[in-house]
Amino acid sequence: MFRKGAYVIHGTNGVCRVDDIGPLRGMGAGDKEYYTLTPVYAGGGKIFSPVDNMRIVLRPVLTKAEAEELLAHLGELGELEVPDEKKREDAYKQAFYSGECKNLVRMLRAIHIRGEQRSAQGKRATASDERYMHMAEDCLFGELAISFGITREEAKDIFVSRFESEKDETL
Repeated sequence: MFRKGAYVIHGTNGVCRVDDIGPLRGMGAGDKEYYTLTPVYAGGGKIFSPVDNMRIVLRPVLTKAEAEELLAHLGELGELEVPDEKKREDAYKQAFYSGECKNLVRMLRAIHIRGEQRSAQGKRATASDERYMHMAEDCLFGELAISFGITREEAKDIFVSRFESEKDETL
């Protein structure tokens, strides 16, 4: 169980702050316990998530040490495997909805490599690649920002720097 004030990852909503824990008042919810969550980077609204919810990913934000470990091992993660081009979007969805940072990194690497290949052929990135890249970046950089106590832009700069230096080492 999380405590009030904790930062968590809630499904596709990204980083949220736990504002309250308890039954919902006046909504006929009975004694069932809910987390009242406020998305940190998405505007407006509250999320009411059952404490015993097993369908939606609800996990703590990476600690600073875990975030450092992730960044230190970017090169070992590889890219998201897409066995069939027709199922590329399904592979992206599965990686994104897993709620795991490693899967987001793998997806970003796959999109980056595919983008370079398409660019070499004189083609632009697909709408699906663009959409999932932005979704993955929003979630990953938001989580890294909270872990390190910095802005999302600073988290992006750190990630890109590490990603690029790892790429240079493999050449």
